[in-house]
Amino acid sequence: MFRKYLGCFVVLLLQTFGFMLIGASGWNTASAQAPVQTFTLAEGINYALRNNREFQVAEKDVELAAEKVKEARAALLPQLTLDTGYTFNGDLPTTVLSGDFPMNLGGPPAQDGSAGETVNGTTSEPIELQFGAAHNLRGQAQVRYPLFTWGQLGNLYRQAVLGEQAAEKALEAVRLDIELKVRQAFHGLLLAEAFVEVVEQALAQVEKRYALAETQKATGITTRLEVIRANVQVVNTRSQRIQARNQQKLATEHLKLTLGIPLDQSISINGELRPEHKQVDLEKAITTALAHRPEIQQLKIQEQIGEKQVKVAKAGNKPMLSTFGNYIFNDSERQSLDTSWSVGVSIQIPIFDGFATRAQVNQARLRLDQVRTNKDQLLDGIKLEVKSAVFDLEAAQKLIEAQEGIIEQAAEGLRIANVQHEAGLIIGVELTDVELSHTQAQVNHLQAIHDYITAVARLERAIGTRLE
Repeated sequence: MFRKYLGCFVVLLLQTFGFMLIGASGWNTASAQAPVQTFTLAEGINYALRNNREFQVAEKDVELAAEKVKEARAALLPQLTLDTGYTFNGDLPTTVLSGDFPMNLGGPPAQDGSAGETVNGTTSEPIELQFGAAHNLRGQAQVRYPLFTWGQLGNLYRQAVLGEQAAEKALEAVRLDIELKVRQAFHGLLLAEAFVEVVEQALAQVEKRYALAETQKATGITTRLEVIRANVQVVNTRSQRIQARNQQKLATEHLKLTLGIPLDQSISINGELRPEHKQVDLEKAITTALAHRPEIQQLKIQEQIGEKQVKVAKAGNKPMLSTFGNYIFNDSERQSLDTSWSVGVSIQIPIFDGFATRAQVNQARLRLDQVRTNKDQLLDGIKLEVKSAVFDLEAAQKLIEAQEGIIEQAAEGLRIANVQHEAGLIIGVELTDVELSHTQAQVNHLQAIHDYITAVARLERAIGTRLE
């Protein structure tokens, strides 16, 4: 009886343990399957701006520039300092006077020329004198305010304000770059997905032809050569599908990297390759770019900063006028609180600095010349960038217009060729040519749409704003 109950207990224990393993396995599987995150283009751009490290660094640069403005503003305000301290003297210096030393403590000299009265009327005991105090407290409060610095402090403050504005323009440029990268990666994935659909359609077409060829060969309508050709076409198309799917995977990983998403996260996108036709005037686009590009505005601000740096350097050997005030106190056990105060004006006049100011002025002017040269080079580069984007946009638009009718004709041609092939009016080689033409027309049309959308994105980045 005991063995019977023991066996039942063991079976029950094993079943319970097995259920626990199955449950744990199910929990692990459920936890490992993270939900797929879906993005639209706008959502992808916003996500990238929140997570992109380059954008975060640019934001910190703006914050750093704002703190530099506060630092420069502080130099224009009065500076108050307090210096206080406590000193404890353990062993005070002492001196001993001999009892024979005359100690005239105030009485008038005697008529005979003696020193007069001494302490307690006698000088037989030595006298010990102690200097200083054991506990000492001292302090000094000082306020200093610059009255006239030859524009040095004012220019430094305005330079810091301009630096903050330049950092904001740099942040705007980074934002535009990230937006362009996201748009390119997003539409690149859409194009890869569209290519997969085209290859899937082509594969369905050739598989249908292969099945028909085998049926016709069994009835003696066609030859074994037609079956082989159809089979080769199926294998080739399946290879193309493998490549297309691989390109889709790579495009997905590239988008995740651009958005700042972990590569093990599953994502999908919601969008379509649909061009929005834009009418673009080249001269107007260049004018817009020169007015809106943050890089140009940033260099203009840096040019103003350079001018302020020249003024600051020139003030290096000019007189500086400031006012000051001091309040001093001392206290110890041997004396009561002793205080004193003073106010005044000081002027600092550099006499000779070894031509350091001249060198600093020359350096500031050279840096200013570099900024102006970079600005001219940037203007030429932006004009070329706008022209390239406009030319690509126009070329892609012409390709789309030229291929819109071809897509319909290629589809109709494939339908007719299928009917003729089934009726035995054309052979497989002729149908293959029609199939390839139809697939190539679809691919070219999709590529033209993608190039147009990408050209729009590049042009909007080049002009620094959205196209109307």
